[in-house]
Amino acid sequence: MHISSLSIRNYRNFRKVKLNFKNGINTIIGENGSGKTNLFYALRILIDDTLPRYINFYPADFNRAIGNWAGHWIIISIVFDELDSSEEAQALAVQSSGHMDTATQGSYAVYFRPKYQFRKELYDYSQTSGKNVTDLQLILDKLTLEDYETVYLSRGSADFSQDSVYSKYVGNFETVEFPDPDDKEELIFGTWLPKEINIHNEVSCTFIKALRDVESDLRSYASNPLINLLRGKEKTVEVAKSNEIIESIDKLNDQISSLDEVKEVQRGIDKSIKEAVGTTYAPNIEIKSELPNEMEKLFQSLRLWVGDPDDEGYKGRIWELSLGGANLIYLSLKLLEYEKVKTDRIANFLLIEEPEAHIHTHIQKTLFNNIKENRTQVIISTHSTHISSVSKISSLNVLSRGEREALVFHPSNNLQPEEIVRIERYLDAVRSNLLFAKGIILVEGDAEQILIPEMFKKVFGLSLDEIGISLVNIGSTGFENVARIFHADRINKNCAILTDLDKSIVTLPADPKDDDDYQKHCRASEKSGEERKVRLTDFCNGNTFLKTFYFKHTFEVDFLMKGNSFELTECLDKIYSRPADIAKAKVKLEDTSVEVAGVEVLRIADKQGKGWLALLVAEHIFYNTYIPNYILKAIAFSSSHINQSSKAKAALYRLRSMRNNANDDLQGEAKKFKTRGKSEEEILTTFCDAFKEDQLTKFLALL
Repeated sequence: MHISSLSIRNYRNFRKVKLNFKNGINTIIGENGSGKTNLFYALRILIDDTLPRYINFYPADFNRAIGNWAGHWIIISIVFDELDSSEEAQALAVQSSGHMDTATQGSYAVYFRPKYQFRKELYDYSQTSGKNVTDLQLILDKLTLEDYETVYLSRGSADFSQDSVYSKYVGNFETVEFPDPDDKEELIFGTWLPKEINIHNEVSCTFIKALRDVESDLRSYASNPLINLLRGKEKTVEVAKSNEIIESIDKLNDQISSLDEVKEVQRGIDKSIKEAVGTTYAPNIEIKSELPNEMEKLFQSLRLWVGDPDDEGYKGRIWELSLGGANLIYLSLKLLEYEKVKTDRIANFLLIEEPEAHIHTHIQKTLFNNIKENRTQVIISTHSTHISSVSKISSLNVLSRGEREALVFHPSNNLQPEEIVRIERYLDAVRSNLLFAKGIILVEGDAEQILIPEMFKKVFGLSLDEIGISLVNIGSTGFENVARIFHADRINKNCAILTDLDKSIVTLPADPKDDDDYQKHCRASEKSGEERKVRLTDFCNGNTFLKTFYFKHTFEVDFLMKGNSFELTECLDKIYSRPADIAKAKVKLEDTSVEVAGVEVLRIADKQGKGWLALLVAEHIFYNTYIPNYILKAIAFSSSHINQSSKAKAALYRLRSMRNNANDDLQGEAKKFKTRGKSEEEILTTFCDAFKEDQLTKFLALL
């Protein structure tokens, strides 16, 4: 049995989400503040016996996006799959058809809802002819937490993360429609578990929180997985060997008790007591060694001794290890316990919060890539790209921060198996950061990867990372293999594709037969560019989360021809040693003809390597470097989420750069610009009015 889905309604930063899980290992990834800890707590409310049986919910636990919490419900429900035929598992089974002898799917849910009397009052009011939202609010204003109840039910079939289901069975606060609570709708909400069955007794759940101190758990009789692994082993020890061990312990106890030092202390205590209370009332005392002489207790006394792999030959107690080492041992023991120890539990769940907090990157990748489980479902939360890079996207849920609520995306939803495999092969630790981003730009070359982030930072004073944009170089991988995860069915984030049309930079003869070798190369590239545009246009068609932006020629040529010859000519002394060669290349790069300047920049790029040339150019990017319009459009498409503060920061940076550059024609105008006492919105409005041709003004207009 395993958890196949978790639905959360109105709990903390989750307004209406559903997460899907597979048997085995599952990963939940998300940026800080996206709700990973809240999600784990919601799951633990239902299955973790270390939490109180009945959780107290408070107004702060209601999602803020719903506005006034009064009257709303908090609903957390899980669906189980692959139930066996045991009575305990079948007590959870959803059997809505009414004729199945054994169901394979079950459910369990907690409802924090108004008590019957109040739900009845809401229903009665919803049946009146003059019902309205204003009077409804007067009724809701009377509601307090004392009027709420916490109810745990099993076998329900409804998914309350769906608005239509919530409105029908909980109520519609806008149209003032509420269901009759006398219609119990047990097939929807579920029923009480039989008295003899407690879900906490039927499943095993271990939560390993970030920075967990496992030393106390490894000392504890109740939670120590080592003791659980040893429990019952005493019964399998040969009788003769067991008797021999016990006899030797009894003898050792006698030897310890008869030591002169022990007898001396015993006589001292005896004398002190008799002098204090007299011989009539003084108890008789004796000091005896009590090393356990039962095999079960002997096994319980066993402790792990560990050693660092770099300190061969030495072993010490568990607390001598680093926190990460101790956590690694605890995690391994827990997995072994679940896999090897025969228990009467119907399912085992291991919840691991941010293992990167105490396990370094190489171990993260190795551990979670190699875990082979049979009887344990593992759910890991992380913001580590190393873990996400080895996670199968079919077992991945992506959390993202929305406005007053978390969003959940399923990157493999409605993809074919071969499409999933291609994406998983591609997502290494570097590229998997696109799963955490608020917006994505895909490029296909080293030069774009190096220069576009540098241009944006130097021109606007903002880094792409700062505004939540991941720019990813796909290399030789087709755009489609990665971009398909950004879709209404999967990850709802804008992804811009930046690529070349590869228009020829030299005039081509009317008849291809007349092409020289260079023209043949240009013609072939141009044809490939046309085919690429047709293919990508068809691929993006109908997908509002994908858009392609094209360089007319290639990135290097278009960067140069947009007025950025200075940045390239400044690099020439790093490329050539002879002044004559530098001067010759400079003249060509400053030519206004693409047939001269374009050919030269590509010749230099081929000579030096595009990536290396980009690194040289990056050293000379400054605030007046011109960012080609299609790049601005791509960034704007990917950063529609950018906030007012970031925009205002860019405006102030532009003003400061103009004021500090005596060669800037706009220095005087920038010095006149007053920002003191103005709001961010006023600064932006005034800036755009004063500097209509500025790159920032154009960028803001594209957002």
